[in-house]
Amino acid sequence: MRDQQPPDGPHEGPRPTATHLTRRSVLTRALGGALALSGGESLLAASRALAATVNGAAIGVGGIPIATKTHPVKLPIYSDNRPIPAGRKPEKGPLVVFDWGSYLSNSVVSSFEKQYGVSVQLTTFSSIDEAVKKIASGAIAADVWVPVVEELPNYVAAKLIQPINHSYIPNLANALPSFQSPWYDAEAQYSIPNYVWTTGIAWRNDLLKIDPASMKNPWEVFWTVSGANGKIGLQNADPFDPLSLALLKRGITNFSAATTAQINQAVSDLKQLTGKGAKLQYTAFQQLGTGTEVLAQAWNGDVLLVPQYLPSHKPATSISYWFPSNGEGSVNSDYWAIPKNAKHPVLAHLWMNHFLQEQNAIDNYRDAGYQQPLSTLSLPALKAAKVADPYILDLVWVTPTEAAKGLPNPIPTAQQSELFQSAFAELSSGA
Repeated sequence: MRDQQPPDGPHEGPRPTATHLTRRSVLTRALGGALALSGGESLLAASRALAATVNGAAIGVGGIPIATKTHPVKLPIYSDNRPIPAGRKPEKGPLVVFDWGSYLSNSVVSSFEKQYGVSVQLTTFSSIDEAVKKIASGAIAADVWVPVVEELPNYVAAKLIQPINHSYIPNLANALPSFQSPWYDAEAQYSIPNYVWTTGIAWRNDLLKIDPASMKNPWEVFWTVSGANGKIGLQNADPFDPLSLALLKRGITNFSAATTAQINQAVSDLKQLTGKGAKLQYTAFQQLGTGTEVLAQAWNGDVLLVPQYLPSHKPATSISYWFPSNGEGSVNSDYWAIPKNAKHPVLAHLWMNHFLQEQNAIDNYRDAGYQQPLSTLSLPALKAAKVADPYILDLVWVTPTEAAKGLPNPIPTAQQSELFQSAFAELSSGA
């Protein structure tokens, strides 16, 4: 749910368009450089090699199995990259947090500073490319930062991040079970959960009379709706984002096992939409609010912001959002990690622990618009804290079932990465 903040408010950096590098192509370049800088093998060279398999799991860089939702992976801990010892006192700081811009509540930062008597220095990045290069080169001595799930095994293989000592993070027990030991990092060896979001169907119900929930397959609404030509939005934050919509339309929910034929069919299906004027875009909140689009594949965070762009006479109830209650739709997440060269690793652990407290989660949701996957956080508590319009909160709340059963973008094998990139390039070129 990146870059979903309004241009005149919280904002996380430049938004790519369909004709620019997608996030994953940027990641491949950035991590290739990171591994080279760290003295490891080149990720780019490794990614060109055919992936081996062990017990049916594809093997990626550094011999690490590629995790899927049905086959979680416990990432290795190396002898020269161990967790810090337990029982250390917090460093004097300052704690350097490397994060997307406007991703944090000032009150959460201030409460951490007060509790531990240290200052927090927030340094921001606008792309993972930038972040990885700065972490790997030492251009920034960050203590904690926010990487991406799709490349976590590569960060581990490059020894760019250090393992977690859970004795400093008792509040991990507050997280939803599926995030205490996430599929991409079983037993949370290197990551602590940050945010979770869904990707669903958003529409202006005052301008488009549809009810996806009444359909046998709601995802088909993009292809069957009338009166929306030229006013449909599709995501392009990651090459897999639009492909996931077309796969769901075909009833395909095992994203990690998507075949070449299925991806090619997805491109063909999506071309039916782009041929009728559907636009590839990073976010949808402004377009939906102004009415230049009436239907969009959108993050739940987009919906949170739509009311800011509605005409003054239009109520928040003018926007609707559908996501399957059984969780069989795209659900993705972020996490905190500690760079190996962190100067204040104890403070970094305590920061992640601080972020997992319920009141801090409420404050951050109010100020930054993101939901943390905490079992202690509730929709009534968010409404009582008036973090957003109650109607909108009902739409965007990610339930424990959705968080646990949701379908994340896959960690790709080398072949899958090339396939997704090629498919996205064909789609975005209009060929």
